[in-house]
Amino acid sequence: MKTRLSALMDGELEDHEIVEAFRALRRSPELRSEWCDCQLIGAALRGERGLGIDVTARVMAAIEVEPTVMAPARKPRPEWQRPALALAASVAGVALVAWLALAPVGNGMPTGTAGLAGAKQEPVVAQVQSTPRLQEYLLAHQAYAPGGAVVSGARNIRTVAASGERR
Repeated sequence: MKTRLSALMDGELEDHEIVEAFRALRRSPELRSEWCDCQLIGAALRGERGLGIDVTARVMAAIEVEPTVMAPARKPRPEWQRPALALAASVAGVALVAWLALAPVGNGMPTGTAGLAGAKQEPVVAQVQSTPRLQEYLLAHQAYAPGGAVVSGARNIRTVAASGERR
């Protein structure tokens, strides 16, 4: 019935349902109390003035009826536990810093790549055929290329270098 009560307040009920809802409101004092509460909430949300209804007595009566829940007593910790844990954390921190600071420094490679360090590394050079038509294309579209941090000067330098290669 609470959903019908809400629908009645919103004007979403059919004519025959409205009649049934009002009959239920006449019969049930609890439903009337809920109707009043919902109307009060709606008026407060709309910011209407003159809401001088004192609900203190009802709230206090509801609090009196509620059961009292007792929390379990806290187990006292021994006096030595907190300083001991602080000391252990300090020792662990100092040990970690000492281990990182005094670790032997190798050739700068991580341990997993030690086998790759002995392999011969040769630079890979891409073979690009430079044609005058390709150079023209690059010069024409150079304005659309990302410039990086230094935009204006770098474009001019690239253009001079590209036009210098063509000669």
